[in-house]
Amino acid sequence: MITLRSVMLLFSLLVIAGCSSQITRPESVDVTRPVVKALQDFTVEMSPEAKQQLADNVKFDINALRSTLQRTLEGNNLMAPDGDYRLKVIVDDIRVRSTFNAVMWGFMAGNDHLTGDVIVLNIAGDQVYKFEASASYALGGFGGGQDSSRMNWLYEEFSEMIANELLQKKEQ
Repeated sequence: MITLRSVMLLFSLLVIAGCSSQITRPESVDVTRPVVKALQDFTVEMSPEAKQQLADNVKFDINALRSTLQRTLEGNNLMAPDGDYRLKVIVDDIRVRSTFNAVMWGFMAGNDHLTGDVIVLNIAGDQVYKFEASASYALGGFGGGQDSSRMNWLYEEFSEMIANELLQKKEQ
């Protein structure tokens, strides 16, 4: 019975450690920023470095990320035709493990990750806030072998991180 509990505890810790996300705010975060009521629109772009990484990460789909981000922003009432700000997401770093590596080696093969700069611009195009969003997925076995599950989790988590940060700016 103790062995089963130990195994279950270890498994639970591995599952928790296998997925992560974070927001990195600039050091000037203490500066008062305007309240973001709603976004008029948003763009998703790739940095030159991320474009170079695409050759090794063919499973990454910027259109799927864009669609997920739109659904997340609209679901959190952050989009409006008369919004007062625009959002620019620049994907800086991507990595997608091969299916074989994800299944056979799991976290030992590294992680799948998505990192990008998120910039809030006023209607005139001036930057009013910037932060970095990052999501990673390192599970292996069956959970890590489903490419669509891994990529959907990355897109969803990345989008949720952005929406949650914007919601904080909305409630200031």
